[in-house]
Amino acid sequence: MTTEHPYTDDDLRAEAGLALSALVHLPTVDEITTSLRSSYVPHLHADGDEATWGDLLDQDGLTEAARQIHELMIPAAPVGEWAVNLGADNLQPSTEHEITLNAGRPIARIHFAFEPDMPEEMRTDLVQGIGDAINEAGAEREDDEPADSDAAVFDLISEIASKLRDATDSGEYHAVGLIYDLAMSRTTVAEARAELADIEFGHV
Repeated sequence: MTTEHPYTDDDLRAEAGLALSALVHLPTVDEITTSLRSSYVPHLHADGDEATWGDLLDQDGLTEAARQIHELMIPAAPVGEWAVNLGADNLQPSTEHEITLNAGRPIARIHFAFEPDMPEEMRTDLVQGIGDAINEAGAEREDDEPADSDAAVFDLISEIASKLRDATDSGEYHAVGLIYDLAMSRTTVAEARAELADIEFGHV
């Protein structure tokens, strides 16, 4: 396919994202401290309070807060290309809508961006609809095949290992294979227990 230019719109967006990310300067703790001194405290300012960080903290307190802010910035995700794509598509990111999937810790997060004129009710319905679909899919997976807990897997591995201490025949090799399959999630606890029950171990 011949095009007018030897690059695509996606190429332009990708390079714009890279250029935007390259502009980001990670401030030092001292620079953050200086900025904080005259900055409003966000959660107070949202309620109409104009107290600044400098009003509430002494120098040591400001430095400690700045250090924590600096640490949060270091692993920040490079989202320059996302930002460029949102702007190019006339979508505005929302700070009020997100869905986080947890498994003892956040494992996935969905952020939303909307057309500026989309009504708030439609935005909420969209987010809730996606959240409901995720919940339903998760419930179906749990009903179909409950996941084995880490504790159950490790308990069974310990049981197999204790029998291996005195095993001298082919049962030993079969059991080793079970341990490998469990570690690689190639079998379930229930399936491994059934196989273990059929293995005959020879002893010294």
